[in-house]
Amino acid sequence: MRSDLNTLACWKLLAALFLLACAVIGCAVLRDPALENARDAYQKARQDPLIVRNAGAALDRAGQTLEAADQLWIKEQDVAEVEQLAYLTEKRVEIARAIAQRRLAEEELKNAGSRQ
Repeated sequence: MRSDLNTLACWKLLAALFLLACAVIGCAVLRDPALENARDAYQKARQDPLIVRNAGAALDRAGQTLEAADQLWIKEQDVAEVEQLAYLTEKRVEIARAIAQRRLAEEELKNAGSRQ
């Protein structure tokens, strides 16, 4: 009798693990590639101290757009709208990167001018 209970418990555990695996695979399938690319671009920018220091406000706008895309994907899975917001996120990350580079160049010019 005890052996039957152990076997039943084992099967229940395997079934639960199978369902969990299906859920994980299902979630992976339901991801939007454009949104994932935007998320990656934003995370890379968040890890760049030059961008964080010199273009924080622009990076925050990119983050807000990404958050809006995430929320829209969760609620409606509207591919066209999510991809548009993902595109905007990536462009805003590029803008933040450009602002950071411009400010760095301005700082270098200012420092070069003060040395002369």
